[in-house]
Amino acid sequence: MGILKDLLASGKTLILDSAMGTELQARGCDVSLPLWSANALIERPDLVRHIHIDNVDTGADIITANTFRTQTRTFEKADYHYKELGFAETANQLTTDAVDLARDAVIIAAEENEVLVAGCIAPLEDSYRPDLTPDTDALCTEHYEHINNLVNAGSDILIAETLTNIREISAVLNQCHKFELDYIISITPRNEKELFSGEPISEAMSIIDKYSPAAVTVNCIHPSLVEPVLIHLRQLTDKPIGAYANIGDPNYKEGEPLRKTVSPDEYLSYAKKWKSHGAQIIGGCCGTSPLYIRKLIALKDKTKKN
Repeated sequence: MGILKDLLASGKTLILDSAMGTELQARGCDVSLPLWSANALIERPDLVRHIHIDNVDTGADIITANTFRTQTRTFEKADYHYKELGFAETANQLTTDAVDLARDAVIIAAEENEVLVAGCIAPLEDSYRPDLTPDTDALCTEHYEHINNLVNAGSDILIAETLTNIREISAVLNQCHKFELDYIISITPRNEKELFSGEPISEAMSIIDKYSPAAVTVNCIHPSLVEPVLIHLRQLTDKPIGAYANIGDPNYKEGEPLRKTVSPDEYLSYAKKWKSHGAQIIGGCCGTSPLYIRKLIALKDKTKKN
């Protein structure tokens, strides 16, 4: 088993970090599309490092490198590349920079506890537009390129998140399976039985279970919607499960600052229920900050003292 599978097999509750993109926005960084959070790697890398440090300081076990939008496709859309590099080389460089910033934070802030750096894999197109998902050949080729960049950059594990349709889930699984790192598959559903695409979660899990992810998690839905999804997942698989939720107002308009609808204490109350249903990986998605992760540390298993 790999490092993450070993930790989960021990029965530990692992705390994942808070959101990066919305926290960059809250701290005054330009996160306009298509670059989104990747712009900070170019304009404000110190802020990216600082957010990582803040999460490590809270006691998070896993921090996620700022690679949600460092694929070649993103830089082609933005028509951005370093002068001496092409789009693919720019994507590789900024992916490496993102992993390095996360590793810097671990070196600076971690004490005795080992903190894992997760390389982030995101949908190639808009997370909430599964209809825009590219064809299978493009999915496999581009996800392989991005995952290879993450592995070569020194990620400890991989986390493929906000996956909303079976075709992209299948392509990501197929590419992650080619590497030796442990990985998490994180789905975004519309309700407890369906992915955001409308496809059955049960059908997705029948495919996921043919591979060997370390865990299956749920992310980027409101905390109030997570519990029934976890209950359904627990019925479908014996793999470790987890959740990290979006606390924003679903009615906010694009470009506006995200409006938080759940306080840190309320988020902890939700998370306690998730843990009671078997969630072993718990963190925060859009709108959450290191303050939310500090509350979640209460979920970690206490080490018995002699």
